[in-house]
Amino acid sequence: MHMITKGLTCLAVSATVWAGGFLSPFTAHAHAAAASMDVKVQVNDKLVQFPDAQPFLDDNHATQVPIRFVTEKLGYDVQWQKEGDQIKVTLNNDKHSITLVSGQKEAEIDNNRVEMDTHAEFQNGRVYVPLRFLSNASDIPVKWDASSKLAILSKDGNNYAPDYELFESTAYSSDPSENGGYGAVDYMGNPLRIGTVAVDPTVIPLGSKLYIEGYNFNGLPAGGMYAYATDTGGSIKGKRVDIYVPGSNQSLRSFGFQTVKVYVLNP
Repeated sequence: MHMITKGLTCLAVSATVWAGGFLSPFTAHAHAAAASMDVKVQVNDKLVQFPDAQPFLDDNHATQVPIRFVTEKLGYDVQWQKEGDQIKVTLNNDKHSITLVSGQKEAEIDNNRVEMDTHAEFQNGRVYVPLRFLSNASDIPVKWDASSKLAILSKDGNNYAPDYELFESTAYSSDPSENGGYGAVDYMGNPLRIGTVAVDPTVIPLGSKLYIEGYNFNGLPAGGMYAYATDTGGSIKGKRVDIYVPGSNQSLRSFGFQTVKVYVLNP
C-alpha cells in the first residue's frame, strides 16, 4: 500500500467516520478476519453474512446453514424452544409455517408431516438446517455455483449471478516505505491487521465489509476471509485491492499479482 498524504488525512477521516458511526465495527470485530466460509449462501443478489457460526457440509454431504441468518433473509419469524437436549424451531411467514426439531428427520410444512434427507443439527448454541429442505419447503429455487461453493436462493424467482467481482490483488506490509513513511496504521488510524484492505474508494466505499477468497498465500487465512476496506493507496486504482499481510516487505514479494473474488457485504 503506497500512501503519501496518509498522515494529514487519517486524522480528519478518522474523526468523520467515528462521528458517522462507522469506525466501531473495525475496532470491535473488523479484524476478526479469521473465519473462512467453506460454503456460502446468497439470497437474491446479496451474500448472507454469518458473523460466527458458518455453514458446513454434514456427513450426508448436505449443506447445513445456521437457521437464523438465512430464514430472516427469507422473511421468516423464528421461534424456538428447548425440548430435552434438542431445540424445536418454528418458522412463520406470510406463505408457510415450518416446524422442525434438531436431531430429527421429521418436520412439518403447513401442518403436513414430511421427512428430510438429513436431520437439523444443534451445535454450540446454534441450530443448523439443511439448506435444500429450507428452499423446498419455502418454494424458493436454489442453484449451486461450484467454482465458489455458493448456494444462490432466488427469493423473488429471478435469476442471479454470484455476488462477487474479480479484482487484481497485491499485498503490502507495515514497512514505512509502503506507508508513506508513516506507522503501521490504515487510512482511518486503525492498526494494520489481517483483514485490512486498501481499495479505490470510487470502486469500493471506505468502511465496506468484504469477503475475499481466491488468493494463495501462507500468511492469510486459508480459503477466504472477512475484511474491511479501511485503507487506500496511491497505486490502488480501479478494480484492484491491496491486502495487508504481517511480515516484511521482502517476505511478501512472492504474493505478486493475484486475481481474487471480492464480495462487498455492506457498502
